[in-house]
Amino acid sequence: MDRKLRILVVDDEQIVLDSVKKHLRKDNVTVHTALLAKEGLAAMDEEPMDIILTDLMMPEIDGLEFMRIIKAKYPSVPIIMVTGYATINTALQATQLGAFDYIAKPFTKVELKSVIKRAAELVSVAGKAITTAPEAADTGRTFKTVGDNVWIKVEADGVVILGVERAYLQTVGKIQSVYLPEQGDELRQGGVYLQIISSDLRSHTIMSPLSGTVMEINYKVLDDPVSTLEDPYIEGWLIRLKPSRFEQEIEALGL
Repeated sequence: MDRKLRILVVDDEQIVLDSVKKHLRKDNVTVHTALLAKEGLAAMDEEPMDIILTDLMMPEIDGLEFMRIIKAKYPSVPIIMVTGYATINTALQATQLGAFDYIAKPFTKVELKSVIKRAAELVSVAGKAITTAPEAADTGRTFKTVGDNVWIKVEADGVVILGVERAYLQTVGKIQSVYLPEQGDELRQGGVYLQIISSDLRSHTIMSPLSGTVMEINYKVLDDPVSTLEDPYIEGWLIRLKPSRFEQEIEALGL
């Protein structure tokens, strides 16, 4: 990216806003700040941002509601949730609702720069990525993208293939290991169906867009994730799922 990255930081504590600006002052970024969510929304309408860093606990409009509003208007903008140690479970809920990641207060300079770097890589990849996924050569059906991270493909028998988007994998970096559910497991919509451990030992989780029974998993991905996930749409498919509430959940996803 040639221009400076635009980052919006929303937090009702001025010390946090000042800390973020201090930590990132030497980076190729422009940091915009807001003490209230409504100020952040106004800032986004005036000048769209590349990345948003928002506090979870804020007056009037909290971080989760702020994220819902932003995702409705600017679905591709990565949102990083900032939370206290006592609210980690809520932060995990935020990732299920579409947050890119979260960091806990008090965060260090290294932690902040790490999550910003990964979000910036996603912004860069998204700017270059083809917006439509490739077609399956055997059936001519197209893959459907769900959110920023997951694709699905419905087979003739109603079974759904789930996979992960290439743009997301590129933000993860080098993969050390992958964990998938077992055949016969029951998944629920919004539950974890993929966990990736990257070489820096960070855990990256992907939520299932659908509920159902796992019919088959791709053992090639478990055995050799690095090479198989180089082609995440063909060789790197993850699981075959028999949906239990397909029509309702697909409608809820807006597909």
